[in-house]
Amino acid sequence: MNRRDALKVAGVTVMMAAVSAEAKMSVEHMNRMEMKPKDPSNMDKGELKHSPLVTIKEKDANGYTDVYITVGQEGIIHPSTPDHWIDFIELYADDKLVGKSVLEPEISRGAASFAVKLDNVKVLKAKAGCNLHGIWTTTVTL
Repeated sequence: MNRRDALKVAGVTVMMAAVSAEAKMSVEHMNRMEMKPKDPSNMDKGELKHSPLVTIKEKDANGYTDVYITVGQEGIIHPSTPDHWIDFIELYADDKLVGKSVLEPEISRGAASFAVKLDNVKVLKAKAGCNLHGIWTTTVTL
């Protein structure tokens, strides 16, 4: 291998290692602790900002109900910046995963919707993951 080819290989290797390290670092800095408000009936601004709000619409002609999830309550909306964002939203019906939305910082906001057949479902659970402040859950009994 000549010197020029060796330098190309070395450059590509260094670049791939840097990309791999950056991806690993971003995953390692994600807070995956399950979080709960201290007093669910009297949440502070930080708890309101991270708690999913679940809005259930009317059932359509095909038996599906739109379930909207936004992260933040009482007008306090969770930010979406390069350093602080909602990275996923999940919806469960009676502990069965309905769906998951993976969100990117800045370009998306902490919101998702799912069309769900809710016949015989007793409990909906929405989970939202904040990269800094953990996973927050809201449970709605139907």
